[in-house]
Amino acid sequence: MHSWNNAIFLEVLLSPLLLKAAWVTIWVGTVAQAIGVAIGTVVAPMMLSRSRVLRFVSWLYLWIFRGTPLLAQILFFYAVLPQLGLRLDLVSTGLLALGINEGARMAEIVRAGLLAVRHEQREAAASLGLRRLQIFGLVVLPQAVRVIIPPLGNNYIYMLKATSLLSVISFSELLRTSQQLAQSTGRPLEIYLAVALWYLLIITAVSILERWFEARMSRSEAQRNRVAPATHAPAHADMPHASARLEGTPADQIVLSARGISKRLGSHQALADLSLDVRLGEVMVVVGPSGSGKSSLLRCLNHLTPPDTGLVLLNGEAIGVRRLEDGRQVALSEADIDRQRRQIGLVFQSFNLFPHMTALGNVTIGPERVLHLSATKARERGTDLLARFGLADKADAYPAELSGGQRQRVAIARALAMQPAVLLFDEPTSSLDPEMVGEVLEVIQALAAQGMTMIIVTHEMSFARRVANRVIMMDGGRIVEVAPPAQFFEAARDPRTRAFLALLPPYADSNPSLNGLRS
Repeated sequence: MHSWNNAIFLEVLLSPLLLKAAWVTIWVGTVAQAIGVAIGTVVAPMMLSRSRVLRFVSWLYLWIFRGTPLLAQILFFYAVLPQLGLRLDLVSTGLLALGINEGARMAEIVRAGLLAVRHEQREAAASLGLRRLQIFGLVVLPQAVRVIIPPLGNNYIYMLKATSLLSVISFSELLRTSQQLAQSTGRPLEIYLAVALWYLLIITAVSILERWFEARMSRSEAQRNRVAPATHAPAHADMPHASARLEGTPADQIVLSARGISKRLGSHQALADLSLDVRLGEVMVVVGPSGSGKSSLLRCLNHLTPPDTGLVLLNGEAIGVRRLEDGRQVALSEADIDRQRRQIGLVFQSFNLFPHMTALGNVTIGPERVLHLSATKARERGTDLLARFGLADKADAYPAELSGGQRQRVAIARALAMQPAVLLFDEPTSSLDPEMVGEVLEVIQALAAQGMTMIIVTHEMSFARRVANRVIMMDGGRIVEVAPPAQFFEAARDPRTRAFLALLPPYADSNPSLNGLRS
């Protein structure tokens, strides 16, 4: 038995042969990890797909490569593939085996990251007309990365160590090289300890890099979470009542129509044979109790939730379907639906801004990616809209740095940047503090005065009376009354409308923050 020899240990530790082997281990592990990330990024959406075929293919892949040992997979690629006519060198064989095996683990990690992104983010992107691949690459995946990074770092460390298994096919990485040195020198203690130290040094460097990256992301997130104090949008003085801008508009100039639309959500009948017409420049306000179908109506009009029956028409064109001469209907492609949907802007009650983008980035993503404006033109349009809503100094701020009122104004700017034919608002003030309600409603009233065609779901009765041309009362998925605001609030005809209004505070006092909006 040999005694410990410091000189041999140091010589082996710093030998060019071991340095080269350490470098081979690093680049093979890195490339294999990159292959695994690429595979996992493709397989994870397949696991969540609505297609049974794609889900089955992803399940089969995971079942095989998570259920069998990595060593067996390496030997399979090394020994069996040549018999099938596919001959690879040792490097390609090792990378293929390690990368495909890692892809199975990364698929689960990426899937967890994708599930962590709220579904509303996908809906907000879809409402702008972004295609599925654009939604995934521009909105979902960047947010999922925050969840993916920690386990990815752990998997990378595992992959660097897993390269040692390639020694079974005589690939000269760090472990294989150390075995050869130990056999030729007869000094296994010094050599294997030197190799162990190299593994520790590599893993420690990777761990430090991972912690640094996570800390940097945490600092960025903390900076974004500094919520700015509320600021008020510029006042819009001398705004005419909504009815003034409709004078001379042809009665048959219909922008948006619903014809007998019905929608069932599980066992609940959200909409039942509902029909309505919205004229050019009209502001239609929809009120009613919770669960009456108000939000479902907007989602069906925007085709985020296609109706079960009936038609929605934008300027006479059916949305989501093409009507044939024989009366049959054929579903449109996703691309055609996206083209139609971008003409119907939707402002969500929870803002649904993209948290990884600045205020300006939120506003410009639609014009740049969907309308194909140049980056310069999209930025000019976005900058003008933010300035118009008193947010010029917030262009580079992230949503978490903005107050609720500021976020909602950015959301309105984002919808307007697409230059839609009609703008839908789903309870635009329900997620706001009372003191911020007025600034958002003031922006909406300014849009109404400028002739924007809008459908607004709201519980702000004072605002509804002020801004609406017509008020719709919904209950049980049906429209029970349609009337001008004066008649609706002062002489409602339907008993259900009168009962609903009787339960509300007087509209003039329903929200103290609306004082500046009243006549």
